[in-house]
Amino acid sequence: MCENCTQHGEGKAWYLEALEYGEDLLADLDRQRYIQEFFARQARLVGRRDPIHYLRLAPTPLRPIIRSFITRRLAVDHYGQAVTIEEVEQIFSLVHGLVRVPCVCRRITRGFDESCCLGFVFRPDSLGAGDFIDPSYWQAPGGKGAEKMTVKEGLELIHQLNKKGYVHSIWTFKTPFIGGLCNCTPGDCRALVATIDYDVPVLHKGAYIARVVPELCSGCGVCLPRCYFQALQIGSHAVIDGTRCYGCGLCAQVCPRKAITMAPRLPDSTIGHELSFGQI
Repeated sequence: MCENCTQHGEGKAWYLEALEYGEDLLADLDRQRYIQEFFARQARLVGRRDPIHYLRLAPTPLRPIIRSFITRRLAVDHYGQAVTIEEVEQIFSLVHGLVRVPCVCRRITRGFDESCCLGFVFRPDSLGAGDFIDPSYWQAPGGKGAEKMTVKEGLELIHQLNKKGYVHSIWTFKTPFIGGLCNCTPGDCRALVATIDYDVPVLHKGAYIARVVPELCSGCGVCLPRCYFQALQIGSHAVIDGTRCYGCGLCAQVCPRKAITMAPRLPDSTIGHELSFGQI
């Protein structure tokens, strides 16, 4: 795919292209093997130290090289990007149904399951990517298994999680196939830990960026706890650092005066190490 197509999808964000959710991509044997191996690796990490923590043990001159390698490798295999709740609603319109599954990250980072991640179903008799995962993975101690949901039920769940301050992100399994939606909080989500704490952009910036309307903003600071990326500062009114904003939209959702809006991200508002599929 060309960079323009993958970034914009004929005038839309790449993850709003129905083809990226297609069964023909999921039929690829290499992708099926990757999905199987991915979840098998996650199972082996339970109770162990997350490998990302070992980055701090690497010699300082090597860290940028390691970070770049990890980011580029994951962009090919397992790419994540922040999306707003409005985009989630658009994404859900492209799939037949959903599968609610325990969060693989929380099982590793916290030792417990929370069923807040959603896989996509493309036909009534399938589990989407979940068809290729060993069922015993979901039935581990404390696991609740995979639960099929309608799109309406999924939207209700997403709105509940949004109110709690969960960042929504869309993920590929062997790009460009889009396999699921994660709902993350700092400390629990390995992608957020890698991105925020280790400067390894496993989760990439979204297609939108938060903007403040100063005339409407009172500087109340209600939005501040919802920004996990340190993009917000509060003075007489809120100020947003566009180079840090990931476009999750959580700040806009809680603003009591509707002083924060989400606008399309311009090329000069992304930082240099952000990747698009066309650059891989």
